[in-house]
Amino acid sequence: MFGEKTSLEDVILPIARTKQADLYLPTGEISDTLLYRIAKDANDDGRPLILFTLADCDPAGHQMPVSIGRKLQAFKDLLFPKLRFEVVPVALTVEQVRGLGLPSTPLKETEKRADRWLRAFGVEQTEIDALATLRPNILREIVECAFDPYFDPTLEDRINEAKAEWMETAQEAINQQVDPQVLSALREEAANRLSELEAAIAEINERLQLAADRFMLPAIEVPTPEIDEGHPRQALVRLDDNWVATTRALIQRKAYGNGGVAP
Repeated sequence: MFGEKTSLEDVILPIARTKQADLYLPTGEISDTLLYRIAKDANDDGRPLILFTLADCDPAGHQMPVSIGRKLQAFKDLLFPKLRFEVVPVALTVEQVRGLGLPSTPLKETEKRADRWLRAFGVEQTEIDALATLRPNILREIVECAFDPYFDPTLEDRINEAKAEWMETAQEAINQQVDPQVLSALREEAANRLSELEAAIAEINERLQLAADRFMLPAIEVPTPEIDEGHPRQALVRLDDNWVATTRALIQRKAYGNGGVAP
């Protein structure tokens, strides 16, 4: 998760810890060095990279997912061919500003994209701090819901259930394959000779080990995540998009959908 304000920490950090997600809260745009490290770590790890962005609702914040997606695209093409990634603009969106009635402030006079922004969306700028400060529970809910398409909440329970079933099946297999009379005799012999020569005890242990080596146990089958493919995802760049689809999505967002022309 990337957020452009350090003030997001109080709300976002507990979620990051619970979800075991990395959290980056620099000030402003993410640096190329940091994004390179994220891409390298994801490439080395081998799992898909899902990068959530939390930024102001203004031209600069709207641009951040575009810049991140474009740079990740370049890192993939030039350095990390195994990298698969999605960029998900989680907050603060124009729809969230309108729906939650968050306060706005006029765009800066120096903002060259102001006319296109206003023409496309009809709102001024709203800092994500407004949501984090005024409605922290809403921001928490938005971020937690963004994880839903990528997590299987039933996996841990299914793994524990599969483990218990395997232990039960394995014990049944052992019980079926061990001759109880032989095992009982070995135990009795071990008890009787426990105080005798050390070599005799070692011999019995070796015989027990040979008996154990003949056990045929069931294969271990660990459940895998079952992700709901039909769950809507708000990713700007998707895992299976090719270079052209990714580029078009980034260009469209940069142009504010149909409300502006990309520079």
